[in-house]
Amino acid sequence: MKNISPNSLPHFHGLASKDPNIFMFDFVVVCRTYDYTYDEQKLNFPSSLKDATLCSFMSLPGGNITT
Repeated sequence: MKNISPNSLPHFHGLASKDPNIFMFDFVVVCRTYDYTYDEQKLNFPSSLKDATLCSFMSLPGGNITT
């Protein structure tokens, strides 16, 4: 697996004017490019989240995400 540059990742700010499905599509494309195909690997990149979405993610209790 290659290291993904933070500059390569799309960012999601949670704005109502932005479609989260487009962010997810872009995120998956970048992850596949770098051979990150498992969800567990993709969760290592909270830096793709910004503003309220990052705060929400960081406030989740450990072990809360199982799928």
